Formats: sequence, C-alpha cells, structure tokens
Amino acid sequence: MAANTTAERAQTLRALHEAPEILRVVNVWDAVSAATVAGLPETKAIATAGHSIAASYGYADGGMPLETALAGVKAIVDAVDLPVTADLDDGYDDPAETIRRAIGLGVVGANVEDRLRPFEEA
Repeated sequence: MAANTTAERAQTLRALHEAPEILRVVNVWDAVSAATVAGLPETKAIATAGHSIAASYGYADGGMPLETALAGVKAIVDAVDLPVTADLDDGYDDPAETIRRAIGLGVVGANVEDRLRPFEEA
C-alpha cells in the first residue's frame, strides 16, 4: 500500500529502520532518477544526494544555495510515492529551520553533515 501523506511516509521509514532486514536506499538527484529507482520492485525508500543535486545545477558540493537545494529535493519528493530522506549538507547555517522546511516539502528523514565543528557546537 502506498504511503500518501508525510506522516504515513514517516511511519513507513521508521518501520523500515526498525525491521530486521537491512534497509538499502539509493541516492537520486532529480525527478527522473527518483522515478526510475522507485520503479524497481525492491525499492522501499529514496535518499537524495546533495553532491549530485548540486552538480546537476552547476554547483560544487556544499556550494548550492538553500532555495536550490530545497527545490531539488521537492522535485524528488513529488516524483515518488515513497519515503524520501534528504541530504541537507551542513544545514545551511540554521539546521533546525532547514529541516523544518524540508519536512514541509514532504521529506521524512534527513542527514545534516559536511561541516567540521567543535564537538560542543555540533
């Protein structure tokens, strides 16, 4: 059964993480790659690739503006009916707000990394 709402997709992703089977997700970078990977019967969730999304817009890894990153992620979310977890680089100076905005687009998982910070700050 397809998960249509953000809450349903989040519950699905959580269940996939809790299941005894290894969860494999494929990184995608646009709507076409997302739809192609989602069309494979073994695909249960999708992950975005920050570096690849940046490159597809002509940016270096970590150099893509937030609005561009979110537009790329939204295109992927809209292209599939699966949970999407997003690579949100370093959080774009406000990780909490970046994640809030990504959730608003339908993202149900995220990783925030790509920046070395002192432990106390991280």
